[in-house]
Amino acid sequence: MIIEIEKEYVETVEQITNLVRSKKCRPDVLYGDFYTVIAVEGDATQLDTQYIETYPGVVRTWRISSSYKTISRKVIGENSQKVERDRRHVKVPGPDGQIRVFKDSQFIFIAGPCAVESYDHTASIAEGLAKLADKYNIRDRMILRGGAFKPRTRPWDFRGLGEEALDILDKVSENTGLPYVTEVMSITQVDEVASRADMLQIGTRNFQNFNLLEAVGKAGKPILYKRGVAAELEEWLSAAEYIALQGNKDIVLCERGVKSTTHGDYNRSHLDLDVVPAIKDRTILPVIVDPSHSAGIADLVPYQFCGASVFKANGAMVEVITDDIERKSIRCDARQALRLSVYEKLIQFQLESEKIKLDFTEHPLN
Repeated sequence: MIIEIEKEYVETVEQITNLVRSKKCRPDVLYGDFYTVIAVEGDATQLDTQYIETYPGVVRTWRISSSYKTISRKVIGENSQKVERDRRHVKVPGPDGQIRVFKDSQFIFIAGPCAVESYDHTASIAEGLAKLADKYNIRDRMILRGGAFKPRTRPWDFRGLGEEALDILDKVSENTGLPYVTEVMSITQVDEVASRADMLQIGTRNFQNFNLLEAVGKAGKPILYKRGVAAELEEWLSAAEYIALQGNKDIVLCERGVKSTTHGDYNRSHLDLDVVPAIKDRTILPVIVDPSHSAGIADLVPYQFCGASVFKANGAMVEVITDDIERKSIRCDARQALRLSVYEKLIQFQLESEKIKLDFTEHPLN
């Protein structure tokens, strides 16, 4: 539901927000030049629009048609009336005291091993990333990734070190100052991981595990939420609503490739870069790209990374290894991991591309 109120009626805004909360809904108050707009999140069927319109200063009310009301950017109601909401800035603080912010004017670098396989392996990668962050003055834009619990297609593959991996990530994060994101696979893991990790990841295999989505939504940590491998945009955003309805809109959507007719032929998945502007147009949430899981081959990752940059994604998550390690010694997704020296080139590309202001939006003649 959308409630539009004349700007000067401050007391009415307060009264209606209290009314909304009393119905176990959440008011999202948007302040404009002439009107104050309250976007009601939750089950607004309990609110009587005719009664609300009796309040002084209320111009009109209308109900929302979107299936993902809480995260929708352009809310459309009666007579095609539109309200555009501000895009969300998702903040991830690190042990170094700096805050990484996902927002449209900033590209976030997320990198690290696919899985935490040992302390030395993880520490060497994290230290290399921290050095690059300092070298290019992007420490406030760098986040470490590493899987503690790994969902694998084949049950006999390496499935992570579990809590031992969290111990390693904690130590490495403290030593380097980088915050870290790691995947949560079940409800029983949520409290433990949320008490330690700086950001929780929901992987593609769990994108419609609604009980898990509700659990991480209540955990009080930013969420990196991957698209399902065969998910339509509407399905993905509607599922994200499960997280947001728990009172947590600190959600970063992650495009990681979808199955297509070429699936597994020359890459792992089809990277749907067109979804990036679509998400920015339809939701308030930031969106990043994972070229590693989409490509499945290290040689393709840089090209997909560059594509994510050109499409104005809010960041990219890349699997990275050191230059000296042998690929055959890596137990998880060795083929798609980039060497640190190659990843440095991607950092250079991104920073150079930020100097070029690309805008292909058509501006009709007056």
